Amino acid sequence: MKKAQQILLGTVLMMIGLNALPLSLNAQQTKETKTTSEDNLNKKDKLGKKQGMWFFNMPEQFGDPSYMEFGTYKDDLKSGLWYKLSQERQLISIETFKQGVLDGQAQYFDEGRLYCIGHYRGIYSKYAYDTFMVTNPVTLNDTMVIISSDRGYTKHGLWRYYNPVTGHLVKEEEYQVDLLLREEEFTEPAPRATPERPKLPHEGGKHKGWDAGKASSKKSLIK
Repeated sequence: MKKAQQILLGTVLMMIGLNALPLSLNAQQTKETKTTSEDNLNKKDKLGKKQGMWFFNMPEQFGDPSYMEFGTYKDDLKSGLWYKLSQERQLISIETFKQGVLDGQAQYFDEGRLYCIGHYRGIYSKYAYDTFMVTNPVTLNDTMVIISSDRGYTKHGLWRYYNPVTGHLVKEEEYQVDLLLREEEFTEPAPRATPERPKLPHEGGKHKGWDAGKASSKKSLIK
């Protein structure tokens, strides 16, 4: 799994030429400053709307570490996959956006190792509140749920959590518009016991009639 993640990260970095980007911005630069004039990044159209690939180098803020972020804008709204990386270029998250709102699969990483895959459902209502029908998985009864549009998105569908070291599934959660319907935890397989290595003759074991445990014996390997 770790090797696959490294390949994915390397492919992403090569795709946008991230290695050519500086790792820090001058204090005079804003978060949306273009890296170089020839880079095909951080472009705006004639109306001043962000279009295409954008790269941000976000400084440390309120105790949170700095990070890098890149993805695509369409008409000033985030669209498609957005990647967040630490300053050490380890993946932090891969999230899906539609019309500037989290909507779709999201993946989260611990020091570059996958630990969570989940899904969001965006809220696009032009009104202050939106309504959703939630189905009880046991009774199959439908209930109307009212959610504030200010929330922008909700957890929706299956969320899986993994041990980032072993890759084993440790927990599953199922949501409908932020309501937890089911939760299940899993026990990781016990590590395989390492078979005990037979003792060699000079370590006190016996092998083909040699009594290696007695140094005074003429048959001892150690005299």
